[in-house]
Amino acid sequence: MHTTAAPCGTVLLVLIALGASGQELVPDAVMDGNARALQAAIASGADVNVKDGDGVTALMRAASAGRVDLLEMLLAAKAEVNATTADGATALMAAAFSGYAEAVRILLDHQAEPNRKDQQGRTPLMAAALNGHADVVRALLAKGADVRIVDLGGGGPITYAAAKGHADVLNTLLEAGAKWTDSDLAVAAEGCYPQVLEAMLKSGANPNATRNGRPALLMTMFSDCSDGAKLLMSAGADVNAKSSDGRTALMQAAGDGRVAMVQLLLEKGADLEATDTAGRTAWMYAAMGNQIEVVEMFKKARARRP
Repeated sequence: MHTTAAPCGTVLLVLIALGASGQELVPDAVMDGNARALQAAIASGADVNVKDGDGVTALMRAASAGRVDLLEMLLAAKAEVNATTADGATALMAAAFSGYAEAVRILLDHQAEPNRKDQQGRTPLMAAALNGHADVVRALLAKGADVRIVDLGGGGPITYAAAKGHADVLNTLLEAGAKWTDSDLAVAAEGCYPQVLEAMLKSGANPNATRNGRPALLMTMFSDCSDGAKLLMSAGADVNAKSSDGRTALMQAAGDGRVAMVQLLLEKGADLEATDTAGRTAWMYAAMGNQIEVVEMFKKARARRP
């Protein structure tokens, strides 16, 4: 982007009008989206890399707002493209999180590091995946973003996409060689994202995957996700799989009064007599939750037994 420096008199007038030093004007101009004031501050010799108390620079603010014009001005003035906040975030991460693909491409063209991690081990690719910005994901992958990196909790880009149900992003990551973990499938099950579950199952994910000791099928009960439950059972999920405390999907559905889910599970062979580690059955879960309709369903199911 071609810019012409303002005459000295104009620069002085802008500085006086805004009543601040050049250093203060840089972040203020970006926050206000005022390209003329930013140009004037830069022309006066202001430091474009000044940080606030959290380590945020003007470049980061421009990136998070998708202001390509301000980004180009700051980069031309030698703004540090890989500067980090106190939490380790960069301008690239800010642009990726907000979904500004053009800003991401400009930063990458100016040597922004696509795999720079913040203090939690998160990368720009994870930030883009979390918010479903498929175009940003593709831009990052084209510049060497690594799909194998995991954060401090062990989550990778697929984890972030699965957690919010972004099937298009997940498919893009899979095509780029990303791998899932069992817990990623369980995350998608809990959130009730059938498209993500279907994509992962087709790619070979284990339908009996667990997270924190809870089977994916049980986790579909939390969100009353019948489509997800059907997908998992069709793929071979054990209808009677237990969590670490012995709960089954039927127990969870019964206690929560999920009538349609209870019916589905019974049709698929859920065991009415299974017990958790405290000796409680699905009947007891329904009774404790005062789920009268479920109790009546159980009575009818028992009566139909040979």
